[in-house]
Amino acid sequence: MARERKDSDRRSRQCAKFARLIKIARLVMGNGRWGPEDLAREIECSERTIYRDVEILTVSGMPIIYDKAIKAYRVPEGFRFSGLEPQKVETRDPAIHDLMVNAERVLKEAESFLESLRQLCGQFETARRIK
Repeated sequence: MARERKDSDRRSRQCAKFARLIKIARLVMGNGRWGPEDLAREIECSERTIYRDVEILTVSGMPIIYDKAIKAYRVPEGFRFSGLEPQKVETRDPAIHDLMVNAERVLKEAESFLESLRQLCGQFETARRIK
């Protein structure tokens, strides 16, 4: 019999996975060469998890390519993510409406969180200069 998991545990794992996907995307799009072994070591997970996560990013529209010459993942020159603002969808389906409302709320909360982080970093930078 399968063990039942709490919703809070499930949400926590989903957040960790999402954070890992974002970190992989940032590393691959940034400078440096990141092969599966290097990513696994940096993110502290297995190589198999890296392969699964790269597949998820690829299916979601990020064109990650493994370059055999440099033995690392890369994205094509000039690739940028499209805007993250959800498009307005006219629908009578209450589930889709609720999903869109929640997505907009999460985006606003994320923007607020980022602004708080920027302010905190600015305060740290100011304090560092004073010392």
